[in-house]
Amino acid sequence: MIKKFDNPDRARRYAKTVASDIKVYNMKILEKALMEDNVFEVLEEQINEARDTYRSKVTDEIFDMNILDRVLVDVLLYEMRNVKSPIW
Repeated sequence: MIKKFDNPDRARRYAKTVASDIKVYNMKILEKALMEDNVFEVLEEQINEARDTYRSKVTDEIFDMNILDRVLVDVLLYEMRNVKSPIW
């Protein structure tokens, strides 16, 4: 059996990797979505896939802490604050 992340710090680092992958592989889509204020709708499929992957790698207690959701906001929105967008 594969050991799941049960430490919030390690889970946060893993979440950052997952969110960064979404950002890197979808940069043009993300930039356009920021301009149209629909990031989470446009990237819904990728985010759901990331959430499923993350859930399979962390304990239920860690998953319930919503670490991934907070990291997604940090990576997909806050780190992209330099993109000119009407949402800022």
